[in-house]
Amino acid sequence: MLQKDVSNPTTDFIKFEGSTGGLLRSAYIEEMYAIIWQSKEPFFFELPTGGTAQMNSGKNVSYFARKEQCLALGTQLRGFKILNYKIFRIYPSRDISLLHPFDGVFPEKVNQGRLPVGKIDGSIGGNPEPSTLKFKTNNN
Repeated sequence: MLQKDVSNPTTDFIKFEGSTGGLLRSAYIEEMYAIIWQSKEPFFFELPTGGTAQMNSGKNVSYFARKEQCLALGTQLRGFKILNYKIFRIYPSRDISLLHPFDGVFPEKVNQGRLPVGKIDGSIGGNPEPSTLKFKTNNN
């Protein structure tokens, strides 16, 4: 599994081309995030912190200070038809936990046993008229 590669920063690190931002010092004190993926061929891509990098053909790993930066890079990887990425949280004690996809399946995919969140049974026609909610008087 690729999880063991997250804890070793020298393994398969992307070729950094330069940036205006990067991994903050506080990431070493608090926590940082890693995204790993495999690519069939090298691509140039834009980093969420600014600048560009080139991914390796084969395994790749990149570290960021924020989870959202990893998610943004994951969205870009999906544009390259790379769907096998994983995002990990690395704690200061160097403990690692998998964040995305947590149960191994991306959120928009169907997974047997996954409970729907925010699902409302019924049709749109069953919704109340918006004006009745907006101009409702509160006579207590």
